[in-house]
Amino acid sequence: MDDKVVLRYRDGRTDRASLEPIDPTREVLQVPRDDGQIEEIPFSILKAVFVPRLPSDEPELPASGLSISVEFQDGEVILGTAQYNPEKNGFFLYPQDRSKIDRIFVVNSAITSIEVS
Repeated sequence: MDDKVVLRYRDGRTDRASLEPIDPTREVLQVPRDDGQIEEIPFSILKAVFVPRLPSDEPELPASGLSISVEFQDGEVILGTAQYNPEKNGFFLYPQDRSKIDRIFVVNSAITSIEVS
């Protein structure tokens, strides 16, 4: 994925970046920098990665998986659909309203609770 994404950190910071594909079995996110180097950002400091919906994106397909509510440590709650796997370091959540955000990579260790509805 070479999309511009929004990285949201647990301390409240945000950053825009292009990414290498996200591998939820690893514990780091690889971010190419302008100088050609790859920066590895540990999941332990990340909350989530928000992938914006671009005007050129295909019409949205319904997401498959469970309808869930994710509560983060900072109190934010996001509703959506996901194929949640607690064995991995994170998962993709497709928010209910995908008009601006297509999908969110949620870091498992940044959440307080998940409710299946």
